[in-house]
Amino acid sequence: MRGTKRKRREGVWEVRAYLGRDPITGKPRQISKTVHGSAKAADEALRDLIDKQAPRADGMGVSLSQLLDRWLVECERLDLSPTTMRTYRSQIQSTIRPALGKVPLARLSAKHLDDLYGTMKNAGKVPKTIRNHHAIISAALHQAVRWGWVRTNVAEQAKPPRVSQKRVKAPSVDQVRSIIEAAEERDPRLAALLMLGALTGMRRGELCGLRWSDLDLVRGDLEVCRSVIVVPGGLAEKTPKTDRTRSVALDEVAVTLLVQYRARVDEWARAAGATIAEDAFVFSPQVDCTAPFRPDNVTGFFSRVRSSLGLQGVRLHDLRHFTATELIGAGVDVRTVAGRLGHSDPSLTLRVYSHAIEERDRAAAAVIGRVLGPASSRPESETG
Repeated sequence: MRGTKRKRREGVWEVRAYLGRDPITGKPRQISKTVHGSAKAADEALRDLIDKQAPRADGMGVSLSQLLDRWLVECERLDLSPTTMRTYRSQIQSTIRPALGKVPLARLSAKHLDDLYGTMKNAGKVPKTIRNHHAIISAALHQAVRWGWVRTNVAEQAKPPRVSQKRVKAPSVDQVRSIIEAAEERDPRLAALLMLGALTGMRRGELCGLRWSDLDLVRGDLEVCRSVIVVPGGLAEKTPKTDRTRSVALDEVAVTLLVQYRARVDEWARAAGATIAEDAFVFSPQVDCTAPFRPDNVTGFFSRVRSSLGLQGVRLHDLRHFTATELIGAGVDVRTVAGRLGHSDPSLTLRVYSHAIEERDRAAAAVIGRVLGPASSRPESETG
């Protein structure tokens, strides 16, 4: 909490403590006090004023709004991505703070949260959005428990709506091929990016952040160690979504793609009198590859290409779904698929791509059936 001191006249001071912003109007909230005496007396009065307004260490008198402010500071300390922080702040400011910000933690109950979720549902918010808000409140209250501000996390007793797992619909091989071929006609740089995305399952930001120094085309692999994100005023780099680098093996098709693409990049650079640094970006709108493509521009390009082919239902992220379903359909184990996609927990892969796993299970059942079924139903090679 901040404060200021202002001399009004000889021996008279005004001290002012800043209390943050009003959760509804967004205007600064302050409290002031007139002090008679010396500058030292004014400094002491200002410290006293700030101490009285600050939350107590034991959490008494702390409101949910104050907790959320402290929790956001903690999130920044833990280096959460700027995109995540913007999302948290937006949801807190637009929904949570206006509804529950003034409620003291000591009085906050599961009913307060259930009422909020009901209001959001009545306003047309989908279950996933409501659960995202619930996750923020729950995480902040969990932090309050750790700090000793409250004894229990009342969010654990609240009942946000359940989110049904939608069946992932991946594009077909023909659809992916047609998109990449159409992209090649528009911009060969982004066509190569899309092709590598389909081959590896890398995320959009990871593809944008890939540098030539991350590739080993002799060994046939690449390191995913950063992601490019859009921030106010430009772009920034961050670690991959799971905060872990990963190695992704490249097959002959991927290696050939990158070798041929590098030859084109070098040719474009020579024609412009530029050189390509060892750690230059693989996919760049600049001839010297010193800057990455903006992830949102990649999405815009993909949308234009797919729309020109009448494939409005296919999204850029669906290339990851394509990779996963094709690998699972080919019999690759889930742990390996999860590793290529960058899923920290294979159970996430199981949940998202359960339909593909079910199809493999049916194929497995058919194999056993052919082995143990009547002799007349088995191929001659097995019965003869």
